[in-house]
Amino acid sequence: MQLLIMTIILILTLLAPYFVFLGVKKAKAKDIATHRKIQMLVFAVCMLGLFGLEALIRVSGGSGSISGKSSFAENSVFKTILVAHILGAVLTYTIWFFQIVLSILQYRRTLPGKFSFAHRILGKITFIGLIYTAVTALIVYIFTIL
Repeated sequence: MQLLIMTIILILTLLAPYFVFLGVKKAKAKDIATHRKIQMLVFAVCMLGLFGLEALIRVSGGSGSISGKSSFAENSVFKTILVAHILGAVLTYTIWFFQIVLSILQYRRTLPGKFSFAHRILGKITFIGLIYTAVTALIVYIFTIL
């Protein structure tokens, strides 16, 4: 069951950049309503996945309980990638959250408008962060199941 949950969460993480990209294409096509819906839905699904992973970790015995079972658990490269993944994911999701909150607050006042430049920059940072999170999640997943 643990492997199934981890696999589902990995798939969500790997698909997130793709769906965010589709949302960006909608914005470029001036379909802002669909852009907003896609971005908020992807964020909500990713947060559910994150909460699911956190619950799995807690039920399994706490921090390190899942990765600690790996044959690579004491490998310094694995530990470094795991820490880098966690830090990158936390930073990305934090920026993404504030991007959404600011966008909701600015929509129809200065978005589109004055806030658009910052919105695009934050969006690009979030997109790159989601790709980074997906790649490092895949690496951590592979190391964890071996």
